[in-house]
Amino acid sequence: MIMAMRSEGAVGRLRAGLLALLLVGVAGTAVTLAYERHWDGVWQLVPWAVLAAICLSLVALLLRSAPGVIRLARGVAVATIVAAVFGVWRHFDENYATAPLDGRYSERWETMSGLAQWWEVINGSVGHVPVLAAGALVPIGITLALLTVGLDSGTPRR
Repeated sequence: MIMAMRSEGAVGRLRAGLLALLLVGVAGTAVTLAYERHWDGVWQLVPWAVLAAICLSLVALLLRSAPGVIRLARGVAVATIVAAVFGVWRHFDENYATAPLDGRYSERWETMSGLAQWWEVINGSVGHVPVLAAGALVPIGITLALLTVGLDSGTPRR
């Protein structure tokens, strides 16, 4: 991987750009999670574990781009996207469950249509948890996956 990073031409520059994008995404997400004190309970530790797995797989890729390491990084990329979808659902569920307690909606929540309730939760009008925030892991996972493209072209498959 390090040799691929140093390669000249568009491929090397593109790979370097993807690496920079990945590092900025991971650092930005970690800072945001820390700012929000996102460590209260097991579920809030999931994005931290995902970021750690991304960092470990990236270090492994930088040290050795063997087929097994490439598969591992791609697996972490897929797991990152799955975790993001799961996080969006958890955020939605948390807000939906607490919506009837919101003073602006407590009297009318039960009379609203299901679609209206969902919309109020998704757009952030109800609840304290940003529903789409967990989705920030999706581009990070995609970037990690893209970073592995072409690394295995010169290695034999097993």
